[in-house]
Amino acid sequence: AMAHVRRGRKRIRAHANPFSEADVDVPVQPGDIDWKTHFDRKVPCRPNICDVGCGFGGLILSLSSILPEDLIVGLEIRPQAVAIVEERLKKAREEGKASNACVIRCNVMKHFAHYFSKGQLDKIFFTFADPHFKKSNHRRRIINESFLAYYAFALKVGGICYTVTDVEDLYNWQVKYLDAHPLFERIPERELQNDECFKAILTMTDEAKKVERNEGSKYPAVYRRVADPVKR
Repeated sequence: AMAHVRRGRKRIRAHANPFSEADVDVPVQPGDIDWKTHFDRKVPCRPNICDVGCGFGGLILSLSSILPEDLIVGLEIRPQAVAIVEERLKKAREEGKASNACVIRCNVMKHFAHYFSKGQLDKIFFTFADPHFKKSNHRRRIINESFLAYYAFALKVGGICYTVTDVEDLYNWQVKYLDAHPLFERIPERELQNDECFKAILTMTDEAKKVERNEGSKYPAVYRRVADPVKR
C-alpha cells in the first residue's frame, strides 16, 4: 500500500510516480523562467542552490539562513507538499526571513534540464529520497546512471552534491553510481566537519528529525563536481 504522511487533517502521499503525467507548467528552457518573481527581487536573478525533492521544506528554510547570500530553490512533485512549503515560506517571509528561498512544482525526472543552465548551481541536495525498494522500480530512483549527467551539467566545477538517506540499500546504490561517474569525487567526511550544509542534511530536514525520533541510521555521502578528465 502507498505510504501516507499526515499533516494536520490531510493525508499526503509520501511519494509520487515520477513517470506519470502531471499537470505541471514546464519552461521550454532555463532562460524562460522569471526567477525574480519567485524570490521577490526587482533585478534579474537565478538560484544557485537546489534541493531536489524538497518535501515539506525543512531543508530550504534552514539553508536560507545558513546561506543568506545565495538563492535557494526547492523542487517537489507533490502538489500538497508544495502548498505546505509555500505556506511555510510565506510565514517565514512575514517574519523577515527566507526571502532567498522558493519552491517550484517540478517533475525532476522529466524536466530537470529545463530549469538550469550549465554550471548554474553551487550546491545540489538529495535528502531522504524515495528508495523505490522494488527492483522493477529502481529506474525511478532520483540518482541513477543517466540522471547524473544532468546534475553534473547543472553543477559548476567545484560545486557540491550532498546526499543522505536512512536506507542502506539506497545509500549503496547512490554511492555506486556517484563513485563510478568521472565528474564526481567523494569528499571524505573528516573534511565536512565544519560544513554547515553537511550538518543541516543530517539534522535539519523534516525526514532527518523523523529518523532521529525513530532512532534510525543516517547514511550521508557528499561529492565534489570535478572537471571533465578529457578537458583537464
